[in-house]
Formats: sequence, C-alpha cells, structure tokens
Amino acid sequence: MKQMDWRPFPYGDRAYRYTGMALSDQWQRLHRGDLEPYPTADRIADQIDRCGPALATAHDPARLADALQSAWRDYHAGDFGAAIRTAGALGPIGDVVVARAEVAYATYLEKDDRGALTMLCDAARRSESLARIDPACTNAWLLHAMALGRYSQRISVVKALARGLGSKIRQSLLTVLALEPEHAAALATFGVYHFEVIDKVGAVVGKMTHSATREEGVRCFEQALSIDPDSPITRMEYARALGLGRGRDVPAAEKIMKRAASCHPCDALARLDVERARLALNFS
Repeated sequence: MKQMDWRPFPYGDRAYRYTGMALSDQWQRLHRGDLEPYPTADRIADQIDRCGPALATAHDPARLADALQSAWRDYHAGDFGAAIRTAGALGPIGDVVVARAEVAYATYLEKDDRGALTMLCDAARRSESLARIDPACTNAWLLHAMALGRYSQRISVVKALARGLGSKIRQSLLTVLALEPEHAAALATFGVYHFEVIDKVGAVVGKMTHSATREEGVRCFEQALSIDPDSPITRMEYARALGLGRGRDVPAAEKIMKRAASCHPCDALARLDVERARLALNFS
C-alpha cells in the first residue's frame, strides 16, 4: 500500500493490545471464528517447505514468526496501518494479515469510497495470489471472498453479480468449507451471500442462477453461531440479513442485533462491530 494517513481506531487500543505471551494465550479465543493457526517458527518452516521460496521475502522461520506475531498484535489492537506495513514486507506469507487489515479498515474506518474500493481490490488480489501459492490456506480463500463481498456491497450487489463476482465469492467459500467444514467465518460469509443474492434478484433467479436460498442462508448463520456464539459480526450480519426483502423478520432481526450489541469484544474489530450494532439499534 502507498503512504497514506491512517485514521486511528476510535476507542483506544489498550484493552486489545496483546503483548508478550498474551497473544498466544488468547489466540484460540481471538481466532475461534477463522481457525487461523498461531504463527510459530515450526509452523512457518513447514509452510515454506510445502510452498517453496515464493512464499516469503526471507526464509528465517523464527524472524518471520516474530514479525507475523507483531503484525497480528497491531491488527487486534486496531492499528491496521501498522499491521499492513509489517506483514506486507514479508511477502505472501503476510498477506492473510494484510488482507484482513485492509478489509477491516476499508469497511469501518475509510471515509473515501474510492480509497476503500482500492483497498478491497488489493485485499482480493493478495488473497487470490496467496491461494495459488498455498491452496491449503483456508483464510486466503476466505479473504478473497470477504474482500469481493465488501467490494460488491459498495458497487451494488446487482452490478457485482452481473460482473461474475458472485460465482467467485461462492467458489472461494466452497473451497474454505471443503478444507474446513467447521469454519465459522466462512459459514457466516456464505450466509450473507445467500441472503443478499435473494434480496437483489429474487428467490427463483437466485436459486437457479446463483444457487442461493434463504433456507441455506439461515442454516449457514445458525451453524456459524453454534461454533462461535460470541461473534458480534456474525450476529449483526444475521440480523441485517433477516431484515432484508419480502420475507423479512423484524422481531427476530432486532433480537439478534441486541445480542450483537451486548457481546463482549475481544479485539478492536469486534469492538467496531459491537458499536455498529448499538448504532443500528438506536436508529431502529
């Protein structure tokens, strides 16, 4: 990413700054939804052996592990610019952190629409490239789908479907779930896909052309919550989805949104989700 003025995380990072061993101690809680493996030197060495030298700009697993842990600390604290700079210097091995931070920043903090679209395109490109290098990296496929999904929402879902982005999102999510059926973040993202397609093109066209149904969307969200019940973003997106279209269920949507607003955030991104849920309730 080129030099830019990053908007700061608006709630202070002290509560979400996992220094020292706190990051590894809290890793399972932080990554229950996406099952991202903790970056140890041994794990990185295995990944480089499997994928080859194209994976990283340097090949010292211990140094790469330290740098990735630092980038993840910045990400969880809401210092998305620092996470992107640190992880982006490592080559494709850092692109899960980079793409996550780009999607988060573009979605929540970037006020310029063109800047957000540029960032989402970069996240999609990086994720797609990493998936080619390491096809077993589930979160490369996830972030490809997430970046394209957020991009589609900004340009309009109808335009995105006409450009074939829907099929790319769907295929990337199917790849994640083939690799890891209990991937809560992929299930929730798939839930969004089903509901938004049906809302924009209708049930008949949605099912025939894009394999999207409301029933499958509900199943995806419910399964995601059974795996990661403390995720505010899953609850918020589920509530928003239930409020869409002719079949909207406003009472159920409001109930789920209240649950999202009452979640206890474990990092900066979750805090942003909780605040958005609270704001949505205030305007409902």
